[in-house]
Amino acid sequence: MTRPKVSVGLPVYNGERYLPNALTRLLEQDFENFELIVSDNASTDGTEEICRFFAQTDGRIRYSRNETNIGLGANHNRTFELSRGPFFKWAAHDDDFPRAMLARFVSVMEESAPCVSVVYSLCEYIGEFGNIQGIDSDGVNSNDPRPHKRLAHLLWQVHMYNSAFGLIRSDMLRKTRLLGLYPGADHVFLAELAMLGVFVEIPEPLLRIRRHPGRTFTANTNPHALRELFTPGKGHRFSPIGIKTRIKLELIRSAVLAPITLRDKMLCTAVAAVTPQWRSFKAFGGRQKRKFFRIIRAAGAPHGRLG
Repeated sequence: MTRPKVSVGLPVYNGERYLPNALTRLLEQDFENFELIVSDNASTDGTEEICRFFAQTDGRIRYSRNETNIGLGANHNRTFELSRGPFFKWAAHDDDFPRAMLARFVSVMEESAPCVSVVYSLCEYIGEFGNIQGIDSDGVNSNDPRPHKRLAHLLWQVHMYNSAFGLIRSDMLRKTRLLGLYPGADHVFLAELAMLGVFVEIPEPLLRIRRHPGRTFTANTNPHALRELFTPGKGHRFSPIGIKTRIKLELIRSAVLAPITLRDKMLCTAVAAVTPQWRSFKAFGGRQKRKFFRIIRAAGAPHGRLG
């Protein structure tokens, strides 16, 4: 088989409502030299039938079904493990994709220096039925040659994780630990990519992220439910550390294990240890400041009316 230039990984679990649209939009891309790897995480709805139907109509689709639910992170990783292209991109089964998305991503990546690890774009938020709600982006693009500076910039800026759905160099992706089996693993994953290379942002919306009640992190918000997503059947087990603490510890571990120079490891480890704490402190200070001014306004309101 001819090796495709791009591998698109689409992990899915019970996605029958939006999956047909996602598959259709991906297969309609202007750029055609790609394989679409669909990993069905033991869905119990009509996902399997939908995937098999589309796979019969387009040879670019490679459908794989897990016998049991292996968890959200592991299923994402499986799509990459099955990939063959020099460039890789994850796609969510409930998002929407403009026709020019892959072509623009590939064009920018091919024009970029080898130090670029990720090319991503602005994204549009869309509603349940496709109505546009706004445009946003992580804003984590940085061409700084120093890994610790790129890491610090990412840790300060990342908030919506659209950069995780950019086009990634497969050889750099193999140098990461991929997605961990815990909530917030995408935060750590992006930090690893930032230490390895440069992020480039395309200033146009080439991804549409759909907000709807059934979206994974909208429907699952408490710690037990979140852990269950990543480790099915084990989410309610006692955990000695909280989710945020786990993320902070994994960030430090990633810096220590990163395949970079010893000096860069030391600097990145310091950034990984300090930045999340400082960001939490700043956020706490901001909340207290807003609370203080609300109290002042409330206390001053009667005097204003009486004056």
